[in-house]
Amino acid sequence: MATVILRPDATISQTGWNTDPFPVAADNNPSTSATQNNINCNWTGRLTDLDSGLSGATINSFTISAQAKAGRAGACNAVLSLIHDSDGAFAAETEAWSGSITTQTTTARTTQQDGSSALTYAYINDCSVKIDPNTQGIQLYELYITVDYTAAPTYGNIVNGVAAANIGKVNGVATADISKVNGV
Repeated sequence: MATVILRPDATISQTGWNTDPFPVAADNNPSTSATQNNINCNWTGRLTDLDSGLSGATINSFTISAQAKAGRAGACNAVLSLIHDSDGAFAAETEAWSGSITTQTTTARTTQQDGSSALTYAYINDCSVKIDPNTQGIQLYELYITVDYTAAPTYGNIVNGVAAANIGKVNGVATADISKVNGV
């Protein structure tokens, strides 16, 4: 199984930070940070889309990770959640930080917000990520989603002069379901 990391590409909403967390959370640079400066604090960032080459992949799971450290109190908690455009917030999990910079990661989720539907390429592409720290203060360095996927099977041979990349079905059978063509 392979993974891909999705980072925020814009701020949807934010309150209680000394600077907009978007550039910090998305820059993959642990030397930049945003600091909570208000009791009421949260940030929601729109995620980059999965690469279109993964449109046929099986999405196995995702996790949410935040690299941070506690602020003035020396310990803090924050709720990390994924928010789907139409289903709302889900996969909310509280993580804890101390005075050292560490990365906390949520439990892997394998279903959509309803708890039973499989994750899909389109579903993940309609999500954003949110961090909602408690009142103790936090310094945020990174916030991202890791998507675990299995690439779509490919058919690697030319059939009747048609390149494998252009074969969607052979005699009505989807390419992904073809293990042998004419006993080959």
